[in-house]
Amino acid sequence: MEKKKLRLYKELLLKERRATLNTLDNMEENQFNTNLKDEVDELSVYDNHPADIGTETYQMELNFALENHEKEALRNIHDALEKIEKGNYGMCEICGKNIKEERLKVAPSAKFCLECSEERQIPKDNEEDRPVEEEVLFPPFGRTDTDYDDSVIYDGEDAWQDVEQYSTATKIGRRDEDRGAVEEVEQISNQQYKDQLPD
Repeated sequence: MEKKKLRLYKELLLKERRATLNTLDNMEENQFNTNLKDEVDELSVYDNHPADIGTETYQMELNFALENHEKEALRNIHDALEKIEKGNYGMCEICGKNIKEERLKVAPSAKFCLECSEERQIPKDNEEDRPVEEEVLFPPFGRTDTDYDDSVIYDGEDAWQDVEQYSTATKIGRRDEDRGAVEEVEQISNQQYKDQLPD
């Protein structure tokens, strides 16, 4: 790479390093306390349910994650500056090809070319990323369904059919029960009570 371009990228990296260090300084000055006890203003959080301090816990975790992100960005900047000094700046760490200048202008601390970076990305809709228990649970009753081999034993499908016969209501929840009362005595209205009183 030309020395003129290397100087340009070095200036971009130094500018990015100053901004990252400034962000880290601001985070240190303004972030929440690192001690949860100080954050919730109580003597002890031992007797609190975790949901009672959920917001504080979330905010602390978010602050730690943001700080770690900035520290990682700073490490990447230092690595890129070292590569400039060694003379191998702008080369992909995976395939060894040159990283395109458009990418380096936007992300001067880039370690990978666009193609290798996209290959490293975890797909958001990964069908293979399913819980391991689904292997034995799918299809429903599949592991206990023995109809395919002419078996006459009581299996999963037979159990489902037995249970299903007790749930044939078309309008679940619309029974003849009165609402708003647990016991019959609670259904006595105020008027019925007054009618029982002597005149």
